[in-house]
Amino acid sequence: ITEPVAHFLDPMIVDIRPAPGSANYYFYQHLTGQIIFCITPSPNKWGFDERETSEFLPMVSQRMIEIMPRLKNIRVRRTWRGLYPMTPDGAPLIGWSQEVPGFLLAVGLCGQGFMMGPSVGELLTRLVTNQAVPEDTETLAIVSPYREFAGQEKLQ
Repeated sequence: ITEPVAHFLDPMIVDIRPAPGSANYYFYQHLTGQIIFCITPSPNKWGFDERETSEFLPMVSQRMIEIMPRLKNIRVRRTWRGLYPMTPDGAPLIGWSQEVPGFLLAVGLCGQGFMMGPSVGELLTRLVTNQAVPEDTETLAIVSPYREFAGQEKLQ
C-alpha cells in the first residue's frame, strides 16, 4: 500500500498474464489516494500464515512499474498479506448440487468474485431459467463441484 497521492487512476488494473513468480496481479487507487496492489504468487503459498512480509515487494513493484511507469516514484508505506480460500485447481465450484435438489452452488471464486461476478451471474441466470447455451456445458465441466481433485491436496 503506497503513500497517498493525488487521484489519477479510476479503474482497477488487472493483469492476468502469468509472469515469473506470479499468476496474476492487480492494483487500484483507493479513495484515500493510496495505491493498493496485490499479486498472486506462483506457485501458490499454501497454508494459513497471514503475517505481513516484504518477500514479494520487489516483484510487485517491478510489475506495477512495467504496467504504469508513472508509479515508479511513489513510496510504499506498508504491506499486507491475506488468504484466498480456493480449490486445489484454483477454479470455482459452480453447478447443481447432487445431494440437494434445486440447490445451485457458486462458490470458491478465490478472491476474484467481484471480477468474475458478472459472468458467473449471467451463467447462473441461464441455469435457473433453463436457458443454458451450448458453451455453458463446457464451462460447467471445468467448474463442476464434482470434478476430480485426486492427488491435488493443497492444505499443507
